[in-house]
Amino acid sequence: MVATFSWVEYNANATDTSVPTNLNLGSTNAADLAPSTYPITAGTYSYSKWVRGHWSGSFTRIENLQFWMSSSGAGYVTGETLWCNGTTASYGGTSTYATPTTNADSQAGLAVAIADPGAANIGFAGSLTASITATGDSDFIVIQASVTSAASAGPTHTKQFRLQYDEV
Repeated sequence: MVATFSWVEYNANATDTSVPTNLNLGSTNAADLAPSTYPITAGTYSYSKWVRGHWSGSFTRIENLQFWMSSSGAGYVTGETLWCNGTTASYGGTSTYATPTTNADSQAGLAVAIADPGAANIGFAGSLTASITATGDSDFIVIQASVTSAASAGPTHTKQFRLQYDEV
């Protein structure tokens, strides 16, 4: 038995979903956006991106969700920070969709982990210890970029978001 995983991105409303091929952040609220077409202006935020992990197929249990980012060693550029809602402490979960914003999204108030957090930091139904035993979704993962005026013009380094999980 093997679960099938996919990202699900939510845009204009809670029913406007897609299975994205990338999670690029930019100055528009859209799936699979081209950052060069929708750049983030220095001194501003990207639109927040609301995504969930989705599992289907035949499996016994999915648990221990660990969300983090790999930058292939390149890291951040000056003035760039990525924010999210993944935390291993005081987790409240985010199971209710809110419209993405270009203001500082209160749901994305923590720096994205840049290594495996070693413990669950995203949950199911508001709990880090919860699991699913049939087709289902994680809590929302809210991601947002901030770019300060210290950032130089041009692209940033590619980063890969990872959602690691245990399939039992």
